[in-house]
Amino acid sequence: MKYFKISIIIIIFSLGFSLPTLNPPVFAAGEVPRIGISYPKTGIYSSLGPLHFDGLMMAIEDHGPLLGKKPELFVRDNGTDVARGVATARELITKERVHILIGAINTPVNNAMATVCDEYKIPFIYPTGGSIFMSGIGKDTPHPQGVIKANPHPYMFYTWLNSVQRGFACIDVANLYGKRWYFIASDYEHGREAIGFAQKALQEEFKDKYISAGESWPKQGEVDYTAAITKAIAAKPDVVLVCVPGRYVQFQKQAASMGLKDMTHIHWSYTEDISAIASGEAAFGITSTTDYVVDNPEWPLSNKFARRFYEKYHYWPGWPASSTYAGIQLFLIAVEKAKSLDPIKIMRAIQGLENPNSITGPPYLVRGCDQKSIQPLYTVKWVKSDTYAPGYWKIIKKYGHPETALLPCEVKAGYDKMKY
Repeated sequence: MKYFKISIIIIIFSLGFSLPTLNPPVFAAGEVPRIGISYPKTGIYSSLGPLHFDGLMMAIEDHGPLLGKKPELFVRDNGTDVARGVATARELITKERVHILIGAINTPVNNAMATVCDEYKIPFIYPTGGSIFMSGIGKDTPHPQGVIKANPHPYMFYTWLNSVQRGFACIDVANLYGKRWYFIASDYEHGREAIGFAQKALQEEFKDKYISAGESWPKQGEVDYTAAITKAIAAKPDVVLVCVPGRYVQFQKQAASMGLKDMTHIHWSYTEDISAIASGEAAFGITSTTDYVVDNPEWPLSNKFARRFYEKYHYWPGWPASSTYAGIQLFLIAVEKAKSLDPIKIMRAIQGLENPNSITGPPYLVRGCDQKSIQPLYTVKWVKSDTYAPGYWKIIKKYGHPETALLPCEVKAGYDKMKY
Protein backbone atom coordinates (compact mmCIF):
# COMPACT_ATOMS: atom_id res chain seq x y z
CA MET A 1 0.00 0.00 0.00
CA LYS A 2 1.65 3.19 -1.21
CA TYR A 3 0.82 5.78 1.41
CA PHE A 4 3.66 8.15 0.61
CA LYS A 5 3.15 8.77 -3.12
CA ILE A 6 0.15 11.09 -3.08
CA SER A 7 1.18 14.31 -4.71
CA ILE A 8 -1.40 16.65 -3.19
CA ILE A 9 -0.74 15.76 0.45
CA ILE A 10 2.07 16.11 2.93
CA ILE A 11 2.09 13.17 5.36
CA ILE A 12 3.84 13.28 8.72
CA PHE A 13 3.87 9.95 10.60
CA SER A 14 5.06 9.56 14.17
CA LEU A 15 4.62 7.03 16.95
CA GLY A 16 5.89 9.32 19.73
CA PHE A 17 3.63 11.02 22.24
CA SER A 18 4.01 14.35 23.99
CA LEU A 19 2.48 15.72 27.16
CA PRO A 20 -0.79 17.60 26.58
CA THR A 21 -1.11 21.32 27.12
CA LEU A 22 -3.98 22.78 29.09
CA ASN A 23 -5.17 25.33 26.53
CA PRO A 24 -7.04 24.53 23.31
CA PRO A 25 -5.08 25.57 20.21
CA VAL A 26 -5.85 28.93 18.64
CA PHE A 27 -6.00 28.94 14.85
CA ALA A 28 -5.29 31.87 12.56
CA ALA A 29 -7.21 32.66 9.39
CA GLY A 30 -5.71 31.30 6.19
CA GLU A 31 -3.79 28.44 7.78
CA VAL A 32 -2.94 25.31 5.83
CA PRO A 33 -5.55 22.67 6.82
CA ARG A 34 -4.07 20.07 9.17
CA ILE A 35 -5.82 16.70 9.41
CA GLY A 36 -5.13 14.27 12.25
CA ILE A 37 -5.58 10.51 11.79
CA SER A 38 -5.56 7.94 14.60
CA TYR A 39 -6.19 4.37 13.48
CA PRO A 40 -5.40 0.77 14.56
CA LYS A 41 -2.23 -0.13 12.72
CA THR A 42 -1.62 -2.59 15.56
CA GLY A 43 -3.82 -4.35 18.13
CA ILE A 44 -6.95 -6.48 17.77
CA TYR A 45 -8.15 -4.58 14.68
CA SER A 46 -4.78 -4.38 12.96
CA SER A 47 -6.08 -6.46 10.03
CA LEU A 48 -8.79 -3.87 9.41
CA GLY A 49 -6.74 -0.75 10.06
CA PRO A 50 -4.93 -0.67 6.70
CA LEU A 51 -8.24 -0.99 4.82
CA HIS A 52 -9.65 1.94 6.79
CA PHE A 53 -6.50 3.93 6.02
CA ASP A 54 -6.68 3.22 2.27
CA GLY A 55 -10.27 4.47 2.14
CA LEU A 56 -9.55 7.74 3.91
CA MET A 57 -6.40 8.39 1.86
CA MET A 58 -8.28 7.94 -1.40
CA ALA A 59 -11.05 10.27 -0.21
CA ILE A 60 -8.55 12.99 0.64
CA GLU A 61 -6.71 12.51 -2.64
CA ASP A 62 -9.94 12.60 -4.65
CA HIS A 63 -11.03 15.80 -2.93
CA GLY A 64 -7.80 17.62 -3.74
CA PRO A 65 -6.95 20.98 -2.17
CA LEU A 66 -9.00 21.82 0.92
CA LEU A 67 -10.07 25.45 1.14
CA GLY A 68 -7.67 26.03 -1.73
CA LYS A 69 -4.60 24.60 0.04
CA LYS A 70 -2.79 21.27 0.23
CA PRO A 71 -3.75 19.63 3.53
CA GLU A 72 -1.11 18.24 5.85
CA LEU A 73 -1.79 14.84 7.37
CA PHE A 74 -0.50 13.73 10.76
CA VAL A 75 -0.88 9.97 11.30
CA ARG A 76 -0.77 8.00 14.55
CA ASP A 77 -1.27 4.33 15.48
CA ASN A 78 -3.72 3.99 18.39
CA GLY A 79 -2.99 0.27 18.80
CA THR A 80 -6.72 -0.43 19.40
CA ASP A 81 -6.02 0.75 22.94
CA VAL A 82 -7.99 3.37 24.89
CA ALA A 83 -5.05 4.99 26.68
CA ARG A 84 -3.03 5.12 23.49
CA GLY A 85 -5.99 6.52 21.58
CA VAL A 86 -6.34 9.34 24.12
CA ALA A 87 -2.61 10.04 23.94
CA THR A 88 -2.65 10.21 20.14
CA ALA A 89 -5.66 12.53 20.14
CA ARG A 90 -4.08 14.90 22.64
CA GLU A 91 -0.79 14.92 20.81
CA LEU A 92 -2.38 15.56 17.43
CA ILE A 93 -4.38 18.44 18.86
CA THR A 94 -1.85 20.09 21.16
CA LYS A 95 1.44 19.39 19.37
CA GLU A 96 0.48 19.10 15.71
CA ARG A 97 -2.41 21.57 16.11
CA VAL A 98 -4.72 19.69 13.74
CA HIS A 99 -7.98 21.34 12.70
CA ILE A 100 -9.97 18.11 12.32
CA LEU A 101 -9.45 14.53 13.52
CA ILE A 102 -10.36 11.18 11.94
CA GLY A 103 -10.97 8.13 14.15
CA ALA A 104 -11.52 4.46 13.33
CA ILE A 105 -13.46 1.27 14.15
CA ASN A 106 -13.24 0.53 17.90
CA THR A 107 -15.97 2.05 20.12
CA PRO A 108 -14.12 2.38 23.47
CA VAL A 109 -11.05 3.92 21.80
CA ASN A 110 -13.06 6.37 19.74
CA ASN A 111 -15.39 7.31 22.58
CA ALA A 112 -12.33 8.34 24.60
CA MET A 113 -10.90 10.24 21.64
CA ALA A 114 -14.23 12.02 21.09
CA THR A 115 -14.12 13.21 24.70
CA VAL A 116 -10.72 14.78 24.06
CA CYS A 117 -12.03 16.44 20.90
CA ASP A 118 -14.99 17.87 22.82
CA GLU A 119 -12.54 19.27 25.38
CA TYR A 120 -10.49 21.03 22.72
CA LYS A 121 -13.36 21.79 20.32
CA ILE A 122 -11.93 19.81 17.41
CA PRO A 123 -14.35 18.30 14.84
CA PHE A 124 -14.04 14.51 14.92
CA ILE A 125 -15.44 11.81 12.63
CA TYR A 126 -16.18 8.20 13.57
CA PRO A 127 -16.52 6.60 10.11
CA THR A 128 -16.16 2.86 10.66
CA GLY A 129 -17.49 1.68 14.02
CA GLY A 130 -20.93 0.20 14.63
CA SER A 131 -22.03 1.19 18.14
CA ILE A 132 -25.24 3.11 18.82
CA PHE A 133 -23.45 4.42 21.93
CA MET A 134 -21.62 6.82 19.61
CA SER A 135 -24.80 8.01 17.88
CA GLY A 136 -25.56 11.19 19.80
CA ILE A 137 -27.57 9.54 22.58
CA GLY A 138 -29.11 12.21 24.78
CA LYS A 139 -31.21 10.01 27.10
CA ASP A 140 -30.66 6.54 28.55
CA THR A 141 -32.25 4.16 26.04
CA PRO A 142 -33.17 0.55 26.97
CA HIS A 143 -33.03 -2.46 24.68
CA PRO A 144 -33.39 -6.22 25.34
CA GLN A 145 -29.70 -6.63 26.23
CA GLY A 146 -29.18 -3.54 28.37
CA VAL A 147 -29.35 0.23 28.37
CA ILE A 148 -27.53 2.67 26.11
CA LYS A 149 -26.35 5.46 28.38
CA ALA A 150 -26.55 9.11 27.35
CA ASN A 151 -23.28 9.95 25.63
CA PRO A 152 -23.31 13.32 23.85
CA HIS A 153 -20.25 14.39 21.84
CA PRO A 154 -21.07 17.74 20.21
CA TYR A 155 -17.85 17.80 18.17
CA MET A 156 -18.23 14.28 16.78
CA PHE A 157 -20.28 12.92 13.90
CA TYR A 158 -20.76 9.31 12.89
CA THR A 159 -21.20 7.98 9.35
CA TRP A 160 -21.45 4.20 9.33
CA LEU A 161 -24.29 1.77 10.05
CA ASN A 162 -24.98 1.50 13.76
CA SER A 163 -26.60 -1.30 15.73
CA VAL A 164 -30.11 0.13 15.32
CA GLN A 165 -29.85 0.38 11.54
CA ARG A 166 -28.52 -3.16 11.23
CA GLY A 167 -31.25 -4.34 13.59
CA PHE A 168 -33.95 -2.98 11.30
CA ALA A 169 -32.30 -4.74 8.35
CA CYS A 170 -32.81 -8.06 10.17
CA ILE A 171 -36.53 -7.73 9.36
CA ASP A 172 -35.72 -8.35 5.70
CA VAL A 173 -33.52 -11.33 6.65
CA ALA A 174 -36.37 -12.86 8.70
CA ASN A 175 -38.79 -12.49 5.80
CA LEU A 176 -36.31 -14.30 3.58
CA TYR A 177 -35.07 -17.10 5.86
CA GLY A 178 -37.38 -17.53 8.84
CA LYS A 179 -38.31 -16.11 12.20
CA ARG A 180 -36.69 -18.52 14.68
CA TRP A 181 -33.33 -16.93 15.58
CA TYR A 182 -30.26 -17.77 17.62
CA PHE A 183 -27.75 -15.06 18.58
CA ILE A 184 -23.95 -15.22 18.98
CA ALA A 185 -22.03 -12.05 19.80
CA SER A 186 -18.90 -10.84 21.54
CA ASP A 187 -19.70 -9.88 25.12
CA TYR A 188 -19.05 -6.15 25.07
CA GLU A 189 -21.04 -2.98 24.32
CA HIS A 190 -21.25 -3.31 20.55
CA GLY A 191 -22.06 -7.02 20.64
CA ARG A 192 -24.84 -6.49 23.21
CA GLU A 193 -26.28 -3.63 21.17
CA ALA A 194 -26.17 -5.52 17.87
CA ILE A 195 -28.16 -8.40 19.35
CA GLY A 196 -30.43 -6.24 21.50
CA PHE A 197 -31.62 -3.98 18.71
CA ALA A 198 -32.03 -6.90 16.30
CA GLN A 199 -34.22 -8.62 18.91
CA LYS A 200 -36.19 -5.43 19.43
CA ALA A 201 -36.83 -4.91 15.71
CA LEU A 202 -37.81 -8.56 15.16
CA GLN A 203 -40.16 -8.61 18.17
CA GLU A 204 -41.89 -5.37 17.20
CA GLU A 205 -42.30 -6.41 13.57
CA PHE A 206 -43.35 -10.08 13.91
CA LYS A 207 -44.82 -10.24 17.45
CA ASP A 208 -45.43 -13.89 18.47
CA LYS A 209 -44.29 -15.19 15.07
CA TYR A 210 -40.73 -14.33 16.08
CA ILE A 211 -38.94 -16.84 18.33
CA SER A 212 -35.67 -16.24 20.15
CA ALA A 213 -34.11 -19.72 20.32
CA GLY A 214 -31.16 -18.72 22.51
CA GLU A 215 -28.00 -16.66 22.93
CA SER A 216 -24.27 -17.18 23.38
CA TRP A 217 -21.82 -14.53 24.59
CA PRO A 218 -18.16 -15.44 23.92
CA LYS A 219 -15.61 -12.97 25.24
CA GLN A 220 -14.33 -10.24 22.92
CA GLY A 221 -11.43 -11.55 20.85
CA GLU A 222 -12.39 -15.23 21.41
CA VAL A 223 -11.10 -17.65 18.78
CA ASP A 224 -12.84 -20.87 19.92
CA TYR A 225 -16.58 -20.83 19.15
CA THR A 226 -17.29 -24.55 19.50
CA ALA A 227 -19.41 -24.13 22.64
CA ALA A 228 -21.56 -21.40 21.09
CA ILE A 229 -21.95 -23.34 17.84
CA THR A 230 -22.92 -26.53 19.71
CA LYS A 231 -25.69 -24.65 21.52
CA ALA A 232 -26.89 -23.07 18.27
CA ILE A 233 -27.09 -26.48 16.56
CA ALA A 234 -29.17 -27.86 19.45
CA ALA A 235 -31.58 -24.89 19.22
CA LYS A 236 -32.40 -25.64 15.55
CA PRO A 237 -32.92 -22.01 14.47
CA ASP A 238 -33.83 -20.70 11.04
CA VAL A 239 -31.21 -17.95 11.34
CA VAL A 240 -28.08 -17.45 13.45
CA LEU A 241 -27.14 -13.79 13.84
CA VAL A 242 -23.42 -13.32 14.49
CA CYS A 243 -21.51 -10.25 15.67
CA VAL A 244 -17.88 -11.12 16.49
CA PRO A 245 -15.80 -8.19 15.17
CA GLY A 246 -12.39 -9.20 13.93
CA ARG A 247 -13.12 -12.90 14.54
CA TYR A 248 -15.59 -13.82 11.80
CA VAL A 249 -13.02 -16.07 10.09
CA GLN A 250 -12.58 -18.27 13.15
CA PHE A 251 -16.32 -18.44 13.74
CA GLN A 252 -17.27 -19.17 10.14
CA LYS A 253 -14.72 -21.92 9.58
CA GLN A 254 -15.78 -23.64 12.80
CA ALA A 255 -19.48 -23.23 11.92
CA ALA A 256 -18.86 -24.93 8.57
CA SER A 257 -16.77 -27.76 9.98
CA MET A 258 -19.28 -28.49 12.77
CA GLY A 259 -22.27 -28.51 10.40
CA LEU A 260 -24.05 -25.33 11.52
CA LYS A 261 -23.73 -23.73 8.09
CA ASP A 262 -25.44 -26.71 6.44
CA MET A 263 -28.41 -26.85 8.82
CA THR A 264 -29.34 -23.17 9.16
CA HIS A 265 -28.80 -19.73 7.70
CA ILE A 266 -25.96 -17.58 9.06
CA HIS A 267 -26.24 -13.81 9.00
CA TRP A 268 -23.27 -11.59 9.90
CA SER A 269 -24.29 -8.35 11.58
CA TYR A 270 -22.15 -6.40 9.12
CA THR A 271 -19.82 -7.13 6.22
CA GLU A 272 -16.14 -7.82 6.77
CA ASP A 273 -14.83 -8.50 3.28
CA ILE A 274 -11.37 -9.48 4.47
CA SER A 275 -12.96 -12.09 6.75
CA ALA A 276 -15.31 -13.41 4.07
CA ILE A 277 -12.35 -13.89 1.73
CA ALA A 278 -10.20 -15.54 4.41
CA SER A 279 -13.06 -17.91 5.32
CA GLY A 280 -12.87 -19.51 1.86
CA GLU A 281 -15.66 -21.91 0.94
CA ALA A 282 -17.13 -21.62 4.44
CA ALA A 283 -18.40 -18.08 3.76
CA PHE A 284 -20.30 -18.54 0.52
CA GLY A 285 -24.05 -18.27 1.05
CA ILE A 286 -24.00 -16.24 4.26
CA THR A 287 -25.79 -12.90 4.35
CA SER A 288 -24.96 -9.60 5.99
CA THR A 289 -25.97 -5.94 6.12
CA THR A 290 -24.07 -3.11 4.48
CA ASP A 291 -24.46 0.33 2.91
CA TYR A 292 -22.08 -0.27 -0.02
CA VAL A 293 -21.38 -2.99 -2.58
CA VAL A 294 -18.91 -3.03 -5.46
CA ASP A 295 -21.62 -3.91 -8.00
CA ASN A 296 -24.87 -2.01 -7.43
CA PRO A 297 -27.15 -2.22 -10.49
CA GLU A 298 -29.06 0.87 -9.36
CA TRP A 299 -26.01 3.04 -8.69
CA PRO A 300 -23.17 2.87 -11.28
CA LEU A 301 -21.02 5.22 -9.19
CA SER A 302 -20.44 2.35 -6.74
CA ASN A 303 -18.71 0.27 -9.38
CA LYS A 304 -16.77 3.20 -10.82
CA PHE A 305 -15.34 3.83 -7.37
CA ALA A 306 -14.62 0.12 -6.88
CA ARG A 307 -12.65 -0.11 -10.10
CA ARG A 308 -10.61 3.01 -9.33
CA PHE A 309 -9.92 1.67 -5.85
CA TYR A 310 -8.88 -1.73 -7.20
CA GLU A 311 -6.54 -0.12 -9.72
CA LYS A 312 -4.87 1.85 -6.93
CA TYR A 313 -4.74 -0.71 -4.09
CA HIS A 314 -5.17 -4.05 -5.89
CA TYR A 315 -8.12 -5.30 -3.86
CA TRP A 316 -11.85 -4.67 -4.06
CA PRO A 317 -13.21 -2.18 -1.50
CA GLY A 318 -15.71 -3.02 1.20
CA TRP A 319 -16.07 -2.11 4.85
CA PRO A 320 -14.09 -0.41 6.34
CA ALA A 321 -12.48 1.15 3.26
CA SER A 322 -15.80 2.09 1.66
CA SER A 323 -17.37 3.53 4.81
CA THR A 324 -14.26 5.57 5.56
CA TYR A 325 -14.17 6.93 2.02
CA ALA A 326 -17.84 7.97 2.13
CA GLY A 327 -17.53 9.55 5.58
CA ILE A 328 -14.33 11.48 4.89
CA GLN A 329 -15.75 12.68 1.58
CA LEU A 330 -18.67 14.20 3.48
CA PHE A 331 -16.35 15.65 6.15
CA LEU A 332 -14.33 17.51 3.53
CA ILE A 333 -17.50 18.74 1.81
CA ALA A 334 -18.57 20.16 5.19
CA VAL A 335 -15.29 22.05 5.58
CA GLU A 336 -15.75 23.54 2.12
CA LYS A 337 -19.33 24.48 2.96
CA ALA A 338 -18.16 26.16 6.17
CA LYS A 339 -15.56 28.11 4.14
CA SER A 340 -13.48 28.03 7.27
CA LEU A 341 -11.47 25.89 9.67
CA ASP A 342 -13.49 27.30 12.54
CA PRO A 343 -14.74 24.24 14.46
CA ILE A 344 -18.21 25.61 15.18
CA LYS A 345 -18.78 26.55 11.55
CA ILE A 346 -17.66 23.07 10.47
CA MET A 347 -20.04 21.35 12.91
CA ARG A 348 -22.95 23.52 11.80
CA ALA A 349 -22.12 22.72 8.17
CA ILE A 350 -22.24 18.99 8.94
CA GLN A 351 -25.75 19.15 10.44
CA GLY A 352 -28.23 18.27 7.70
CA LEU A 353 -25.51 17.94 5.06
CA GLU A 354 -26.26 15.58 2.16
CA ASN A 355 -23.98 14.09 -0.48
CA PRO A 356 -26.14 13.18 -3.49
CA ASN A 357 -23.13 11.57 -5.17
CA SER A 358 -22.03 9.21 -2.40
CA ILE A 359 -20.58 5.87 -3.45
CA THR A 360 -23.27 4.18 -1.34
CA GLY A 361 -26.17 5.45 -3.41
CA PRO A 362 -28.91 7.65 -1.95
CA PRO A 363 -29.74 8.68 0.65
CA TYR A 364 -26.51 9.77 2.29
CA LEU A 365 -26.91 12.63 4.76
CA VAL A 366 -26.29 13.57 8.38
CA ARG A 367 -29.18 14.33 10.74
CA GLY A 368 -28.84 17.50 12.75
CA CYS A 369 -30.23 16.14 16.01
CA ASP A 370 -27.58 13.45 16.48
CA GLN A 371 -24.98 14.07 13.76
CA LYS A 372 -25.57 10.48 12.58
CA SER A 373 -25.74 9.45 8.95
CA ILE A 374 -28.76 8.11 7.10
CA GLN A 375 -27.73 5.77 4.30
CA PRO A 376 -28.96 2.75 2.31
CA LEU A 377 -29.44 -0.59 4.06
CA TYR A 378 -28.70 -3.55 1.81
CA THR A 379 -29.16 -7.20 2.75
CA VAL A 380 -26.40 -8.93 0.80
CA LYS A 381 -25.19 -12.47 0.15
CA TRP A 382 -21.55 -13.52 -0.24
CA VAL A 383 -21.39 -15.21 -3.67
CA LYS A 384 -18.62 -16.49 -5.91
CA SER A 385 -17.38 -14.25 -8.69
CA ASP A 386 -14.66 -14.36 -11.33
CA THR A 387 -14.85 -10.59 -11.78
CA TYR A 388 -14.45 -9.82 -8.06
CA ALA A 389 -12.60 -13.01 -7.20
CA PRO A 390 -13.07 -14.89 -5.04
CA GLY A 391 -16.46 -13.34 -4.25
CA TYR A 392 -18.51 -10.25 -3.51
CA TRP A 393 -21.58 -9.13 -1.58
CA LYS A 394 -24.57 -9.33 -3.91
CA ILE A 395 -27.65 -7.26 -3.07
CA ILE A 396 -30.70 -9.45 -2.44
CA LYS A 397 -32.87 -6.88 -0.66
CA LYS A 398 -32.86 -3.11 -0.12
CA TYR A 399 -34.53 -1.85 3.05
CA GLY A 400 -37.44 0.33 1.99
CA HIS A 401 -37.22 3.22 4.47
CA PRO A 402 -33.65 3.78 5.72
CA GLU A 403 -34.62 7.23 7.02
CA THR A 404 -36.76 5.53 9.68
CA ALA A 405 -34.10 3.03 10.75
CA LEU A 406 -32.64 5.20 13.51
CA LEU A 407 -33.69 6.02 17.03
CA PRO A 408 -35.98 9.07 17.13
CA CYS A 409 -34.57 12.53 17.72
CA GLU A 410 -36.48 12.65 21.01
CA VAL A 411 -33.80 10.48 22.64
CA LYS A 412 -30.90 12.19 20.91
CA ALA A 413 -28.67 15.05 22.08
CA GLY A 414 -30.22 17.72 19.84
CA TYR A 415 -26.95 19.11 18.50
CA ASP A 416 -28.74 21.29 15.96
CA LYS A 417 -30.41 23.16 18.84
CA MET A 418 -27.35 23.17 21.07
CA LYS A 419 -25.36 26.35 21.72
CA TYR A 420 -21.73 25.68 20.83
